[in-house]
Amino acid sequence: MSAATVERQYVDSRFGQSHLYRAGPLEDSGQPPLLCFHMSPWAAVYYEPLLAEMGRDRLAIAIDTPGFGNSDAPQATPTIGDYAAAMGDVVDALGIERLNVLGDHTGSKVALELARQRPKQVQRVIMLSLAVWTDDEIAHRTEEGPHEVNEDGAHLVSSWAGMVKLSMPERSMDRLGEIFYARHLHHKTAHWGHVAAAGYRAKDALAEVKQPIMILNPEDDLYRITPRAKPFLNHPDSHIRDLPGWGYGFLEVKVAEVAAMAREFLDQPV
Repeated sequence: MSAATVERQYVDSRFGQSHLYRAGPLEDSGQPPLLCFHMSPWAAVYYEPLLAEMGRDRLAIAIDTPGFGNSDAPQATPTIGDYAAAMGDVVDALGIERLNVLGDHTGSKVALELARQRPKQVQRVIMLSLAVWTDDEIAHRTEEGPHEVNEDGAHLVSSWAGMVKLSMPERSMDRLGEIFYARHLHHKTAHWGHVAAAGYRAKDALAEVKQPIMILNPEDDLYRITPRAKPFLNHPDSHIRDLPGWGYGFLEVKVAEVAAMAREFLDQPV
C-alpha cells in the first residue's frame, strides 16, 4: 500500500481556528485515529512523513498547537491543560469518538493531559521524550521570555546552526530547510509552549492516567531525564523504550521504524 496523501484542514476550537494536517482513509479503518502533538516552538508540519506512513491504515492527524503554526493563539499565556482542552475541541469538531495520541516533548505533555481529561476516549498514549522536572527545575524553566529578533537576522543563523548541530547526520538539509520557518512564525509567544510544559507536573498526571503508555526515548537533550517517568507508569503494558543514537530529525530519518513501533503498541487489544 502506497503512502497516504497529506492534506490540510481548519476546525474551530476555544481559541479560534485550529490548523491540522491529516492523512488516511475517510472510511472507518477499524483502528482509532492517531492524533499527534508537536514540540515547541515547532509546528505540526514536521509530522508530515509520519502521517503519510501511519495514514496507510488509519486516520492520522497532526495539529498546530494554539499559537503555533497556522492555529490562532490564546489571548493570555496558556497551560498544558488549556492546550489539551483545545485539542479536545478539535476531537469533537472532527466527530472522533475514540482515539490514540502521540506527542513530542511539549506535545508529550499535551497528549498525556488529553488522556487524563478524556480517559474514556483516549485509548493509548505514545510520548517521544518526557520531561519530568524537579521543583527547582520547574522554577528555573518557567522564567523563559519572548525570543529575541535581531535586525541582521543573527537569531535565524544561530537557530539554524543549532538545529544542524543537534540533528541526526542522515537528516535531509533540504527537508530541514523546508520546515525551518515553523520555528520562527510567532517570536512574541513562541516561549509559551516551553513555559507551559515546564509548569506541568508530569509525574502527577502519569499517576492518574490508567491507559497504556509507551515512551520512546531518543538520545536528545531529555535522554537522561525521560527515565524519571518509569516509577509513575502504572499500566502493565506501559514502558520506556530507549533509542540510543537517535536524535532530532528521527521522525524523518527513522519514520518506517517509528511507524512499526507505533503500530505494534497501538494495535494491541484494548
